[in-house]
Amino acid sequence: MPAVAIPIQNLYYLLAYAWDHFQVGDELDVSESQCPDVHNLLAMLLSGGIRHLATQGMDKGYREFSETTPRLRGRVDVLASHRRMTHVSGRMICDFDELTADTLPNQILKSTCRRLIQFTTQLSKENRKIIRSCIDLLSDITDIRIESQAFYRIQLHRNNRHYRLLMHVCKLLHELFLPDQQSGGRRFRDILDEETVMHRVFESFVRQFAVRHCPDAKVSAMKIMWDGYLEADDEVKKVLPSMVTDVTLVRPSQKTILDCKFYKEALVTRHDRQRLHSSHLYQLSAYLQNKSRDVGWESVNGILLYPAVNHHLDLQFSLLGHGVAIKSIDLDQDWNAIHTRLLYILSAK
Repeated sequence: MPAVAIPIQNLYYLLAYAWDHFQVGDELDVSESQCPDVHNLLAMLLSGGIRHLATQGMDKGYREFSETTPRLRGRVDVLASHRRMTHVSGRMICDFDELTADTLPNQILKSTCRRLIQFTTQLSKENRKIIRSCIDLLSDITDIRIESQAFYRIQLHRNNRHYRLLMHVCKLLHELFLPDQQSGGRRFRDILDEETVMHRVFESFVRQFAVRHCPDAKVSAMKIMWDGYLEADDEVKKVLPSMVTDVTLVRPSQKTILDCKFYKEALVTRHDRQRLHSSHLYQLSAYLQNKSRDVGWESVNGILLYPAVNHHLDLQFSLLGHGVAIKSIDLDQDWNAIHTRLLYILSAK
């Protein structure tokens, strides 16, 4: 099964758009020698961000500490002090808050760097050296065992929004950090081998690209109600699957539901014939049929978008009274060509 080929520079653009961090004129100069693979790319993004934090100042937060001290501060825990008899030596147990850089985002940064050093053999000599220096910059930060739930506990706000890209990098590396069935240990998988991860990146890339480059359209990921949902009883509502579009473009003259499918094979072979995935058409058809019940959406159309591997797809037909297009985009080409092709697909034509 052929892999979806994406040059490392284009993969960087996909991630930058998906994470809403793409700035024209601020692109990272990525060469094949510097970044032969995604692990080196992510290591460069991570190390660059950490060194910037070390220069500009790391985010700090208040943490609660408990200390046995002769100097009273914060809240004195009288009961605990007497229970441990610390008062006999003129010391009391005090609980107090202290401003520290040893926060969860910084702990995740350090632990991710440690993982890269320990479990990645692909890092170039230069990038490995830089990651080690980043660990030194975070010497006062606690090492933690990263769990998926940790990323949902991070609170980003105006004063620490510059951590957003770094947390995206760390989260992606965490998702790629999987058990290795051959060795019995753990390693970082190649992102292009993980269709679930790449589908999410591809979907977010297309949506953020549309937000930036389709000013005439309102872009969103829309939840669609099943026809008859409001009349259904509570037991039925509990078991009905949710319908959420990848990208919905609302223009005064046209409404479009776009479903992104990141598959190594856009077509399946059956009886020596290549066909579209029937489940993809069923899903898009369900979106169109149920949404068309809403006023103003009667003529909504749909698009299935695939990355191109061996096939260039540019099909248009009518399905149950709705216009449907099957499109593909070759991610293994110059970025300007990708930009032009995607603008054409997202246009109202």
